[in-house]
Amino acid sequence: MPGLNRLSIQSKMILLLLAVSLACIGVVAWIGYTSGKASLDKAIEQRLTAIRSVKSTTIQTMLSSLREEVLAVSDRPSTIEGMRALREAYRRLPSARLTTEQSTALRKFYAEDFLPKLAANTDSEPAAESYLPASPAAAYLQYHYIAGNPHPYGQKQALEAAEDATEYGAAHAKFHKIFARVVKIFGFEDMMLVDADSLDVVYTYQKTTELGTSLEAGPYAGTQMAAKARGLRGQRDRDDFRIADFEPYRPSLGRPMGFVLSPIFDGPQMIGILVLQFPIDDFSRVITGNYDWAAEGFGRTGECYLVGQDRTVRSRNRFMHEDPKRFLESLGDAGISKEAVSRIERQGTTICLLPVETASVAEALRGRTGLMRTIDYRGVPVLSAYGPIEVDSLRWALLAEMDEEEADEPIRTFGRTVLRVASGLAVASTLLALACSYLLTQPLRTLAAAAKRLGAGDTDVTVPVTSRDEFGQLGEVFNEMSASIKEQREKLEAQVRENQELLLNILPASAVAQRREGDEKASREFADVSVLFAEVLGMEEFGGRVGEARALALLGDLVAAIDEAAEECGIEKVKTIGGSYLAVCGLSVTRPDHARRMVQFARAMDRIVAMFNRDHHAALRLAVGINSGPVVGGVVGRRKFLYDLWGDTVAIAKRLAAGREAAIRVTAPVRERTGDAVEFQGPVRIDLDGRAAIEAWTVGA
Repeated sequence: MPGLNRLSIQSKMILLLLAVSLACIGVVAWIGYTSGKASLDKAIEQRLTAIRSVKSTTIQTMLSSLREEVLAVSDRPSTIEGMRALREAYRRLPSARLTTEQSTALRKFYAEDFLPKLAANTDSEPAAESYLPASPAAAYLQYHYIAGNPHPYGQKQALEAAEDATEYGAAHAKFHKIFARVVKIFGFEDMMLVDADSLDVVYTYQKTTELGTSLEAGPYAGTQMAAKARGLRGQRDRDDFRIADFEPYRPSLGRPMGFVLSPIFDGPQMIGILVLQFPIDDFSRVITGNYDWAAEGFGRTGECYLVGQDRTVRSRNRFMHEDPKRFLESLGDAGISKEAVSRIERQGTTICLLPVETASVAEALRGRTGLMRTIDYRGVPVLSAYGPIEVDSLRWALLAEMDEEEADEPIRTFGRTVLRVASGLAVASTLLALACSYLLTQPLRTLAAAAKRLGAGDTDVTVPVTSRDEFGQLGEVFNEMSASIKEQREKLEAQVRENQELLLNILPASAVAQRREGDEKASREFADVSVLFAEVLGMEEFGGRVGEARALALLGDLVAAIDEAAEECGIEKVKTIGGSYLAVCGLSVTRPDHARRMVQFARAMDRIVAMFNRDHHAALRLAVGINSGPVVGGVVGRRKFLYDLWGDTVAIAKRLAAGREAAIRVTAPVRERTGDAVEFQGPVRIDLDGRAAIEAWTVGA
């Protein structure tokens, strides 16, 4: 480098010592940083994976426990007896009719109580006609146990006996207390009994609006719970069960509810279906550590949550719990629809409302387990440990996540510490390099002063030799050189004259074969060859940076590398002039695939130039033109010879390489001969001086 060559030896010594010391410091610091970073990365990844694994096991156990509980309840004698009694009593209810006042009261309950509360949690205005009971039996039960029930909606299970003188009223009064105890012991939200034949809901503990309706064709037949009930009808396995995923359940005023179902057998006959409604809060408390995320090891931004197959969450959200306003704003910024954000804000929950379309959710719902860095539903980069939870046909995605910013914070702190230590060592190394370079270069300064005197013609100059190290040896050599310089100069001048005379008589090697065979013809025609003309661009700028002599030497190395590539591809070099390179294939040796070989060679040239740029920090570019067709070749000159090619084929190849654009361009004959082996881009039109424009294609990367 020109700038480095202008520096003194002392300055170079300082730079060398600094480079070595700083390189060592940098390597040690980098090794320490990378190993520390790997350890910290592994620690946080293991923590998230461990949390996900523990939560997954716990949730899996809870779902398995639901199966055991629903099977245990469905096999209880009181359940079988109650199912039988309530079903038979319900089937006799069609004869029971409501009075006009009772019908009016039932309609008033829907219009003024149930439907307004339901509308507050839905996007549409529910129509009363869609929810009013269709059968006399359903209307009778809903009046006596819901509309005529003095307790508020959601607490109507407190009514143990209604003013109902039918067999149903007696059966209800007998079994409601028993079922209430079952619900409280197992912690369920509701318990329903469904007729296995008609799929009519003959009993609900909570006294909600599905009472008396049909899960086959009633207003709630479209729920997942109803679909699971229809799937159980006709089963013959006493231990069969179904789990219905959480969904906004309208009898519960749109709150998310899940259900577990099992058949009820009376001897060999299936008489009913037990439906147990379980709230999502139990799962949320387990997932969130009872809403104490920091104590669970999630730091400031970590959370664990469930996602259903509909890609909406199934557990409480940390950010909604801690800062609802900011969380809703972040959802809007992340591209969540205004309608979804409005529903979440109105209902005060994200369960079954917040869409989560992330890569980790997709992997977990495919049944895969792992850890990845991805973008979460807020549009924030996170570290996500994911895995599936499966029971029956239910599959959830369980994710334990933490913001990348927090996860990588220990790494950044560690990196700053490493940087501070490395900077201190670098300052110390600089001071040490200054002191050492002064001591080491003192003999060189003495030698430099003596060399100046010798350069001025003082051949008697000597330097004192005070050591036996390399500097002492250099002094001795200098003294010997000073003594013999006059004799060597005379010999050198004589040798230079001889070399000059010899060089004037050297002929170019390219003319030897033609002259040896006695062929005096100036040229020879070749019918079908491929010609490449390449121009190495940017050599002038490179020479100005590294010096012309070094640029020329490096150009020679570059050409030598290209020559080797040409030999490997079966290409014949014609000549080089500066940064120009002319080559031909199919000239001396007939090659049917000369076009393909030439494209292969052009790509090799491009790679060689790229490697040259990388090794020498250069910015050379390569413009290549390739054409196939007839050429004329021969020896040019009489005393100094040069082999050259002529013809339109050569002229077009040169024209394709003209300009400053780095590319490999080929003509139509070359493209047709290479076929599908090479990807081309184009065509573009190339203007030719004095001739019609042609189409050219660029070889793809």
